[in-house]
Amino acid sequence: MSPLTLRIIIGLVLLVHGIGHIMAFLPALNITSTDKWHHRSWLLTPLIGDNASRVISIILFGAAFFGFIAAALALFGWLVPHEMWRTLSVYSAVISLAALSLFWNSFVSLFPNKIGAIAVNIAVLVSLLWLNWPSEAAIGY
Repeated sequence: MSPLTLRIIIGLVLLVHGIGHIMAFLPALNITSTDKWHHRSWLLTPLIGDNASRVISIILFGAAFFGFIAAALALFGWLVPHEMWRTLSVYSAVISLAALSLFWNSFVSLFPNKIGAIAVNIAVLVSLLWLNWPSEAAIGY
């Protein structure tokens, strides 16, 4: 596989994963909400209340959204320095996992939404932190 092809595939995965975090904004902004799909946190809402929990949900999912988009743009070499793509990807995956664990019902269905998001986050962390893949040479830098 050519470095450009690999860079495009990884960048598109990061981009689509980032865009997927928009689903959590729907219940947090009262656009769509049901008993099973909502912005309330099992941990934070009883402690700090509904409105503060809603704000934290928006901040966490927003950070993951923007972080993954910025990581993809950095990987493509657009608007964000290329050297930041790994750092942005790792931080975004950690934030996304934290947001998912605190606001489990922000995504409407278990599969593919929740399980898929967790799988991509874990794949990002394992690939970048443990396997140190892809190398800069593998993606053409």
